[in-house]
Amino acid sequence: MKPVVLILAALTALASCASISREECLAGDWEAIGLRDGAAGARPDIQFDRHQRQCSKVDVTPDRGQWQRGHDLGLQRFCTPLSGLEQGQRGRINHNLCPADLAAGFDEGHALGLREHAQRVRVQNVLTEISNLQDQNRAALAGLAAGGDDGLRADLHNTRSEILHLQLELGLERAALRRLEREVAAFRARVGG
Repeated sequence: MKPVVLILAALTALASCASISREECLAGDWEAIGLRDGAAGARPDIQFDRHQRQCSKVDVTPDRGQWQRGHDLGLQRFCTPLSGLEQGQRGRINHNLCPADLAAGFDEGHALGLREHAQRVRVQNVLTEISNLQDQNRAALAGLAAGGDDGLRADLHNTRSEILHLQLELGLERAALRRLEREVAAFRARVGG
């Protein structure tokens, strides 16, 4: 029974990767589909090619002009400073999709979001290092309890020193993250979010 469930889950996952449903291809509301794609920040050539491939399975050719009109309208929703911030916070790449009149605000938000994302990654990396060293300490203590040698004592001393150093670093990284969080809050207030 389990293999059947796994196969169904895999098929469901593959189906969810499709850019467009069979029904959407047949309905052919290309401007609405483009609007949705633009509002999601989909890259035009890549996304439209996906639609073409998907719709070719049901012998439908998407209307590029209608889709592009919708996509351009959708970008008006996507290309906001707050959307840029959110994309950056998720660590997403800026594909420079925004029209010139909207790009500056989106780019500013994106750059700030990326800085916050990178700082969160730094904090997490230090936490991971501390956790790994604590695991090493537990192993060394277990070895000492089992009658280990002086090498284990030296290892324990070294990892404890390194943990102290990393805890200081963690404090600095968390302080930097708090500063960025305040900067993000000020940015949201300034742009109306």
